[in-house]
Amino acid sequence: MRITVLVSVLSLLAFQTAGAEPYWSQITIATTSSQAPKVLAAANALMDSEVGKSFPGRMLLQANVADGGDPSTHTFVPIYKSAADREKFLTELRASEAWSDFQAKLDRLSEPGGTVLYRNVWSAGDINDSDDTWMAHAFSVSDPKAFLAAMQTFIDSETGKKSPGQVYLSAVVAGGISPVTHVVSVGYDSVEEMAGWLTVLDGSSDWATFLEASAQAGDYLGGSLAADLKTWGPATMEEIAAE
Repeated sequence: MRITVLVSVLSLLAFQTAGAEPYWSQITIATTSSQAPKVLAAANALMDSEVGKSFPGRMLLQANVADGGDPSTHTFVPIYKSAADREKFLTELRASEAWSDFQAKLDRLSEPGGTVLYRNVWSAGDINDSDDTWMAHAFSVSDPKAFLAAMQTFIDSETGKKSPGQVYLSAVVAGGISPVTHVVSVGYDSVEEMAGWLTVLDGSSDWATFLEASAQAGDYLGGSLAADLKTWGPATMEEIAAE
């Protein structure tokens, strides 16, 4: 079970050509407040190992701040420039002693949650590595082209151009049986910045137009809030989005 949950542990996101899109995973675990520092230490040890230093992408360890009834407390978000990069690294990772040691530590420190693999299809906004507050909005999309068009129209609007965050639209590749087909991830530099932006949206006719158009293309299923605890890897978000 641990391999199934964490095998991607080390995959965000641009409108790319097929085969070159960024791939990323959302890998959740449940631990206690007293064990959480040990989980971080275990991740540090893995990323400081020989195989960890060969990781080509960017990996986030997040604390789950608000996610409803989900018992998970933390999320690993490994990000790769492509599916090929992901597969190459995972082959090396599975064969390493550092990976076996990491799994053994997590078995003692936490309980596995779930794993979802995503393919990024579009990104916009201020792409940077400093944002550490993330809202993930889940959708069940029936018309992906219309949904993407609604997002692009909003971002190009007068209100959308003022957005302080970075925005990614990702499609679910694999994640079990779920109504969720797409996730919109929005990065902010703080909860305060997010709160200020939501106030702007409340009074925006451009936002109202987006809500109407997106509702014709899919159903909104809810959102969750997470905060970055630490990041690893040589790739920047800008480099990943530019691939």
